[in-house]
Amino acid sequence: MNKHSLLIKKIKKQFLSINSLLESYFNKLKHFKSNFKKSEIIKNNRVYFGIGGVVILTLFYFLIPTFYNKDNIQSEIKNQILKKYNIDIKFKEKIRYGLLPKPHFSAKNLLVLKDKKEIGAVSDFKIYIGLQNYFSTTNLKMKDLVFNNTIFNIKIDDLTFFQRLLQTEPNENKIVIRNSDIFFKSEDNETLFLNKILNSKFFYDSFNLENIFTSKNKIFNIPYKLIIKNDKFNKEIFTNFNANKIRLDIENNINYESDNKKGLLDILFVNKNTSLNYELKKNSLEFTSEENGFFEGLIEFRPFFFKTSINYEGLSTKNLFKDDSIIIELIKSELLNNQNLNVNINLLVKDITNIDELNDLNLNISLDQSNINFLKSKIMWKEDLEIIMNEGLLNYDQDEIYLNGKLIINTINIDNFYKSFQINKSNRKDINKIELDFVYNFNKNKFRFDNVKIDNSSNEKLDSFIDSHNFSGKTFDNKIMFKNFINNFFISYSG
Repeated sequence: MNKHSLLIKKIKKQFLSINSLLESYFNKLKHFKSNFKKSEIIKNNRVYFGIGGVVILTLFYFLIPTFYNKDNIQSEIKNQILKKYNIDIKFKEKIRYGLLPKPHFSAKNLLVLKDKKEIGAVSDFKIYIGLQNYFSTTNLKMKDLVFNNTIFNIKIDDLTFFQRLLQTEPNENKIVIRNSDIFFKSEDNETLFLNKILNSKFFYDSFNLENIFTSKNKIFNIPYKLIIKNDKFNKEIFTNFNANKIRLDIENNINYESDNKKGLLDILFVNKNTSLNYELKKNSLEFTSEENGFFEGLIEFRPFFFKTSINYEGLSTKNLFKDDSIIIELIKSELLNNQNLNVNINLLVKDITNIDELNDLNLNISLDQSNINFLKSKIMWKEDLEIIMNEGLLNYDQDEIYLNGKLIINTINIDNFYKSFQINKSNRKDINKIELDFVYNFNKNKFRFDNVKIDNSSNEKLDSFIDSHNFSGKTFDNKIMFKNFINNFFISYSG
């Protein structure tokens, strides 16, 4: 019995010991859990307060420029821009500070000066600043410049303003010009033409060690892209002009080390590639194509005079006078109405590719005192007729373009001409010369004729036919309509 009682007591004691251990373990666990939650809350509050403090201090740091003296900061900005980019600016309104999208100063109605003369008026100007040294205006680091809605009024001597931007010292910043207009002026302050800048920028390419200008523009309603690269180490400038709308691409390399600058110009126009060698002197530019006899000319700058001769083996006239062609846009721009322009162009074309019967075009275009003349130009109809435009004057009036002129048609083989138009033998008269005045409307593709003479004599029935044609307003939209006109012309003349 004693042994049995002793065993039971030992077992109970063992159970009590285990129960005490378990109870002690869970009490400690509960105490640890309670203390852990309190420490986490305290810890989290410290983190939140720390983050909040950092945000407030950072925001306060970035807002420091709002407390700057506006006159001092404007003076500092003006000095830094002049020193870094050689751009002289003038503030007309107080500068403002903005934080978004990144820290910058902005100003309205800023002026751009060259030699103390105003050449640009900026509606919206921004200059971005670095993220350091906000505690001192003199240590602020100026970065990218942005000129929005700027109107530049530029004469030829003012182009050095843009030239200087391509000569700035290496830096990591950009000069951006957006939604702006450049009015190119004559010495008499008359607008020659307008160039619209959609988006352009000047920057330094540290990899290739070049100052670069890239720009998307529009001139005469024709969009184009321009890239200029200045390699100051090798004294070379590369230029690329691309206008997809008129299928024109020009590349130019020039070395500017000597006073007389020589270069090579590659022109791709309507799938025809031409290379021009040129020499730029102080007051003139001479050029000639590498392909013998294709293209050569001279430009004198003061006074302005342009003379060139162009030779084509084959050329299509199909798209030359479409509403959106460069010729039509150039005429509409009224640039050619400038009294100071003096131009002589001689275009020689062996074959008109879209009109089988026409060949040997010799077109003389003269621009003098704002008049566009076509004097003593001529073209051949096969080998049968020589068509001379003895007088020709181009006019632009109320959005319509007219060519007024006098044609002299000398017959070389009138019989072949009659055969090609299947004119009845009874209407075939021996003719040496036809003279007539005409007005051609480019927009409506419509001819009006007057004062028709054959071998120096007028014809009543022929005059009646011409009056009827003019009244009807018929056009020569296709070969059939033109053929009918020619047939009726000779029927009326033969009586």
